[in-house]
Amino acid sequence: MLTSTEILILKVRDDSVEEVIDTVAAERSVLLRLNGEPVVSLLCTPSDIDALAVGFLVSEGFISADSLPRSVAVDETALEVAVELELPAGWRDMIESGAITPGCGRGVTFANAAAPRLKAIASRMTEGQAVGDLPAIRSVMETFRSQSLLYASTGGVHSAAIFEGKKALFFAEDIGRHNAVDKVIGRAALSGVPLGDKVLVSSGRVSGEIMTKVIRSGIPVIVSRGAPTCVSVSRAEDYGVTLVGFARGSRMNIYSHPWRIIQ
Repeated sequence: MLTSTEILILKVRDDSVEEVIDTVAAERSVLLRLNGEPVVSLLCTPSDIDALAVGFLVSEGFISADSLPRSVAVDETALEVAVELELPAGWRDMIESGAITPGCGRGVTFANAAAPRLKAIASRMTEGQAVGDLPAIRSVMETFRSQSLLYASTGGVHSAAIFEGKKALFFAEDIGRHNAVDKVIGRAALSGVPLGDKVLVSSGRVSGEIMTKVIRSGIPVIVSRGAPTCVSVSRAEDYGVTLVGFARGSRMNIYSHPWRIIQ
């Protein structure tokens, strides 16, 4: 599926106006079905939609990161993802209490941030497994920035990646920062890669919903080019997540659990 399209625009520079071809990010609505029932339509960049569906289910608490669905089928023509899985008790109540989030593209979350399903993250990184010092984070961010090809051509998407040490294992771009995060979480789940010793890197603001996705997925470190919110900082502190924001060039802010980075 196409992730961008070309359109004719008028480009204005000072007093000059000219017709040019511009590249813009694609935006589509993808329907997620659970055991045959329509659950939610996700506005997204139409790529990696199998991973998007699985990551959404993991980060919203429908399934655990190490529990794969029975099947995942993508219908590219109808733009639907059909997932078959063993649903938790009370899943209909979760759907009925869904809320619109401040995410790009009006994201939806069924998560209750105070739900007992959230568990504290206590993992301590070992050498070579994940970010261990400030130079390593800077190296990770440089690699991350160089992979954002759709952003380079459109300027209209967010990026997310899962790193092990300085190596990017999974990378995704999407018009929504929530979707980009869900895509890499889902791809890790589909690939059978545990996230308890990995780092999530994001281009966007770290909101409370993003932090809940991180906690549910068991990811101990999140590094972002963007800013965190007060809720995300509070949740990171409470649930044992190392949160790094404004990671740009030589600068960064460490908001919680610095012991994973500053030894």
